Parts: sequence; C-alpha cells; structure tokens
Amino acid sequence: MSLGRIKLMVLAVLAIVATAPAAADEGPRVSRPHHDRYRLYLPPERHVIEVVQPPWSGNFIINGRRFTAVSPACFNWAAGEQIKLIEGDWNGRCVEAVFYNVWRRSTCVTVCEGNGWRWW
Repeated sequence: MSLGRIKLMVLAVLAIVATAPAAADEGPRVSRPHHDRYRLYLPPERHVIEVVQPPWSGNFIINGRRFTAVSPACFNWAAGEQIKLIEGDWNGRCVEAVFYNVWRRSTCVTVCEGNGWRWW
C-alpha cells in the first residue's frame, strides 16, 4: 500500500468517528413502570373543644384559639365534645363566632379572642 492510500483510509476513519454521536458517561436508559397515583379520601374535619378553663365557665380553647361564651347555652359544654363552626373563623380572626355542639345539639355564640393558647 502506498502512503497516499493509508492517509486516505485514516482520514475516512476519522471522519466516520467524528460524525458519529458521542457516547456520554451515562449508563443505559432504564424503562421504569409508571404507576397511577393513589387518591386519598379523607373524612371531613372533626373539631372538638380542646380545653374548658375553668370547667363549666364558657372559656374554650378550640383549634388552639381562645373563645369566650356569650350565651348561657354553652356553659355546660365540656372538653372533647365534637363541634362545627356555623359562623366566624376557626383561627379566631373574627368578632363573634357561632358553634354547633354535635353531641348536645345546641348552638353557642362566642367572642373570638384570636390569640394563641395561654393560661388565663
């Protein structure tokens, strides 16, 4: 073989290698199965009276916020009883809130304190 043919073959090999896609440092692609995400069905929120301090006084802590009873219907409410909010805000950002006691089937009008739980 002549020197011209060797040069031509080397150039052809270099051209083929230069135009081929470069192999990265990644491993082979792994096909992973796709799973549908599960939907979580949660029950509706269940709020309870957390603390009544002093007992039978109408001073409640609900959802970490202070509420003071206005109506005498709620002076016999106790801690642990399930309640629902009819009017107002769970976080105490209101002037007045109305709660419904599920177990006693009565409503209570309270004044919202809005501050976090503290000792009276």
